[in-house]
Amino acid sequence: MILGLDVGGTQTDAVVLEDGHVRAHTKTVNRPELLETLGQSLDKTLAGIEPDKIQRMVFSTTMATNAVVMDNMDPAGMIVSAGPGMNPEWFSVGPSYHVVEGCMDHRGTEVMALDKSQVKEAIREMEKAGVNACGIVCKFSVRNPHQELQVEEWLGGQFGYKALGHRFSGSLNFPRRIATAYLNAALHKLHTKFISSLETTLTERGLNAPRYLMKPDGGTIRLDKSCEFPAQTAQSGPAASVMGALALDGCKGVTLVLDIGGTTTDMALVLDGLPLWVPNGIRIGEHRTSIRSLLTRSVGFGGDSEVKVEDGKKLSIGPMRRGEAMAFGGPMPTPTDAMITLGLMEEGDKDLARKAMEKIGAQLSLDAEKAAKIILEETTKGMTKAVIDFVKRINSRPVYTIHEVIEGIKIDPDRIVVLGAPAPIVAPMLEKAFNIPCVVPPHYQVANAVGAAAAKVTAEISLQADTQRGSMVIPEVGLESAIARDFTMAAAMEQAKEALFSRGLAVGADPGDQEFAVIEKEEFNMIRGGYRVGKNIRLKLALVPGLIPDCNCGGQQL
Repeated sequence: MILGLDVGGTQTDAVVLEDGHVRAHTKTVNRPELLETLGQSLDKTLAGIEPDKIQRMVFSTTMATNAVVMDNMDPAGMIVSAGPGMNPEWFSVGPSYHVVEGCMDHRGTEVMALDKSQVKEAIREMEKAGVNACGIVCKFSVRNPHQELQVEEWLGGQFGYKALGHRFSGSLNFPRRIATAYLNAALHKLHTKFISSLETTLTERGLNAPRYLMKPDGGTIRLDKSCEFPAQTAQSGPAASVMGALALDGCKGVTLVLDIGGTTTDMALVLDGLPLWVPNGIRIGEHRTSIRSLLTRSVGFGGDSEVKVEDGKKLSIGPMRRGEAMAFGGPMPTPTDAMITLGLMEEGDKDLARKAMEKIGAQLSLDAEKAAKIILEETTKGMTKAVIDFVKRINSRPVYTIHEVIEGIKIDPDRIVVLGAPAPIVAPMLEKAFNIPCVVPPHYQVANAVGAAAAKVTAEISLQADTQRGSMVIPEVGLESAIARDFTMAAAMEQAKEALFSRGLAVGADPGDQEFAVIEKEEFNMIRGGYRVGKNIRLKLALVPGLIPDCNCGGQQL
C-alpha cells in the first residue's frame, strides 16, 4: 500500500493506493497548525489499516512556497564573488549580503584569489545580523567549485547550514544560482523543523515505510535528503495535479489539466502523456530560481474565492480567499455558496448559502438564484480567460518536454481534464465555453494526493569537461576529476550516467527504474592562435519524471 498526502491552500487530501486501486481517500479542512492537520488526515485515512501495510509514503506541502510568499523565512546571509564584468550588487538578497573579491574565469581557471580578510569581515557582519545560515555563490563555480569550497572551509562551524550554489545547479545563470542558494539557506531551519516533526508524527503512528516529498518537477525526493535542498519542495502542489491527471486519465492528445481548489485553479498542458517543462527554473515569490519544474500556472479562482460587488454594480471574484464558504461558516460569499444555492452541491448549510447569495443579489437587484447563476458564469469566464492567456503565452515561445524542444507548432488543447471537488459542476460549463471534451476522471476530488503517491523519484546532474585544462566537474555531486586530452563525449556520457544514477539512489530512486533523458548536450572545439587546443563538453541529464509501477494505467485501475 502507498500513502499519498497533499496539503493544499484550503484542505488536505489523502489517499491509500493498493495494487493500482484507490482503497481509501479523505479530505481534511486545514487547521492553523500544519502538523495538527497532518495528524487528523493520517488518522482518518488509515482507519482500519495496519501501519505496517503501508510500504511507501509521499507528501506534498505548500509550506515552503507560503514561507517565501509571506516572507516568513529565517534570516540568511550571502557571500558572493564575481570578478569583472557583472556587478553582484544587482542581485542583492536577504538581510546580510556581502560581495568579496576573487573569481574564476569561464573555463574554471582561478584568475583572482579570494580575499580572506573580506570573507572574515562578512562572517562578522552576518553574526551581528543574527544569521545562522549562509549561501555561497561564485560566478563560475559550476566550472570549478574551488572558491565556494574555500569559503565554506573558512566559515568552519560558525553557521548551521551552508548553501553552496554549485550543488543546486550546474547552469551558468549566476543570478538564479544566487536566488536559489539564498532560498535554500533561508528555508533550511523551517524545513528541518517541519521534517523532524513530521517524522515524529509518522513514527508515533507506527508508519515506518520509506518517506518522500513531492518536488515541482513532478518527481519526489527522500524525506531526509530533502533537508539538503529545502527550496526544491516549493510549488509541488501544481506538479502533483499533473501527475494525478496522468495516473487517473493518461492525458493522451493535447490535454489541458485544470485542478480547481478552494483557493486557486492550477493549470498545465500535457502533450500525449508528456508534461511541459520550465527548463531554466521557476519563480518563487519574487525570486527567479534555477529549480526545474513542470510548466504550470495558478490563478485566483477557486471554490472559496471571495465574491463581492464593487462600485455598486461590478461583480468581483477572487483572487483573495477569506476563509471557507458561508455555507460552512465562512465570512464571505463564494462560488461554493452559489453551487449549493442552485442545488449543484449537497454539502454545507443551504440556508447560509442562500443568505450569501441574497447578500450579493441585493446589491445587484437580483434574487438569490439569479445571483448564483451570474457568479458561476463569471467564475467560468474568468477561468476561460486565464486558460486562453496561458495557452497564448505557451505559443509565444519554444516549449519543452523532458525529451525535446518544440518550436513552430501551435499548441491547442483538444481535451480538458478537470480535477478538484467542483469538477463535475464546472466541467460542463468549460466544455460549452471551449467546445472540446471535458473529462472528469475517477477520484477527481483527491487527484493531487494520487499524483503524489504515484510519482517516481527524480534527480538531475550537469557535467562540464575541459580537455585543455584536463578537468571534469559534476557540481551537483561535488565531483571534480582529471581527464585525458582525448576525453570524448561518449566517455562524458558514461560518467554523467554513473553520477546521475548514484545521485538518484541517494535520494530514493528505484535501482531498477532509472529512465533518464539528455536535457543538454554540447561539444565544441577551443581554438587558440588558429589551432585546436582542446574540447569543451557539456551535458545535463535527468531522471525522467513518471509514475511508479501499477499506477501508470491511464485511469484503467485507479
